[in-house]
Amino acid sequence: MIEEFCDWLSATPVSVAFQSANWFVPLVQTIHIIAIAVLLTAVYVISFRLVGLTRGVQPLPTLLARSTPWIWIALSVLLFTGVLLTITEPGRELLNWVFRVKMLLVLILAAVLAWLQVRVRAHPVLWSQPPRLQTRAVGVLCVLLGAAIITAGRWIAYV
Repeated sequence: MIEEFCDWLSATPVSVAFQSANWFVPLVQTIHIIAIAVLLTAVYVISFRLVGLTRGVQPLPTLLARSTPWIWIALSVLLFTGVLLTITEPGRELLNWVFRVKMLLVLILAAVLAWLQVRVRAHPVLWSQPPRLQTRAVGVLCVLLGAAIITAGRWIAYV
């Protein structure tokens, strides 16, 4: 069923137009990679603070409030460029189990970040204290998810 959908999608006029333009895929991939860099920079800055590797002038709630727009904008750009890339090469993405794992990891990271955002807003004083075990665990989880997403993204080309 997925193969039939991929065949149909790759034959649509939009997909054919994207495939025919030699500049399209490199441009969209470049934007996708820049958005990944923005997202993971913001995630890692927050994660390193959660783990206790960095200290700053700003308390964690302020840092998170300043980073959150960057995170959600980057995720939106990644969704848009990812859809464009999938339309261009549906079989490469949708039939690849690594792509599915990557998407699952992105959803988990987005859920963890949304949960963190809600928790920090609800209890800013609690999150301004020195890192506790649970706080450190959330930071480590975000770092590991980011690394796994990057690894899966590169691995898609080889599976």
